[in-house]
Amino acid sequence: MQNFKELLNFAKSKGKKACVVVKAEDEPVLEGINLALNQGLLSKVFLVGVREAITGLSKKVNLNLKNTEIIDIADEQECLKTALSIVKEEGDFLMKGMLPTSTFLKGILDKEYGLRTGKILSHIAVLEVSGYHKLLFMSDGGMNPKLELKTRVDIINNGIWLMNRLGIKNPKIALVAASEAVHPDMPETVDAIKIVEMNKKGEIPDAIIEGPFGFDVAISKEAAMHKKIKSEIAGDVDFILMPNISAGNIWAKGLIYFAGAKAAGIVVGATKPVVLLSRADDAETKLNSIALGVAVSGNY
Repeated sequence: MQNFKELLNFAKSKGKKACVVVKAEDEPVLEGINLALNQGLLSKVFLVGVREAITGLSKKVNLNLKNTEIIDIADEQECLKTALSIVKEEGDFLMKGMLPTSTFLKGILDKEYGLRTGKILSHIAVLEVSGYHKLLFMSDGGMNPKLELKTRVDIINNGIWLMNRLGIKNPKIALVAASEAVHPDMPETVDAIKIVEMNKKGEIPDAIIEGPFGFDVAISKEAAMHKKIKSEIAGDVDFILMPNISAGNIWAKGLIYFAGAKAAGIVVGATKPVVLLSRADDAETKLNSIALGVAVSGNY
């Protein structure tokens, strides 16, 4: 899958889905919803939030409210609880509007009314980067602040699941660090050796995993050759496991803001897909993420 145009077409082939938006009084979110409706991605949209603000912003972005239902709730927590209840019963995926990410994630993880499955939840960013020949998947830049060996393996398995759902079979996964050297003070390098061995033994199937790699080796075959590193995947990776949440978050935002990368973001591992983006993201990014949610929802 080379770009978001291909992802959009793939999503359309899956049929229209129902989206539930938490705190929908957000202009870029509603603009993204409008684009998604015009693209034929959505059958219905539940907009949970302050009705007056939502209708006012809808007029501003020319959103036709024909296929939408506004649930008028002002309180943030009640908005979240109601949206989670709706997505369980009638919706195909959940989308974050104008509320803090930490509040949103706490609701999803809540044992009483959230979307937990027993699996780890992880955030996956999908990036279309100028100069790279296909979409690049990256995790985790938004969910898991502490990465141990099991957490890294779970994040990888979530990534494999997502890419399989998008038709990407046997994805190439790079475990990145500051360098290829293994150092006890850099747990991501120690864990990388163990993960690669697990992959070779078939304990993490349906993927080719290599590392630890410097970022240059992961995305450049020439860099790997220059460093005399033999690799099946250098320069052709589908998925990058970042060493920690800060590195993942900064790296993705750096590519978006400085390199003009197009992006989408989703949380996997819940009972329904969860579209999760920064409140600062533009309408095109929202559309890409909605397309991603549509593409992987249904028979979840």
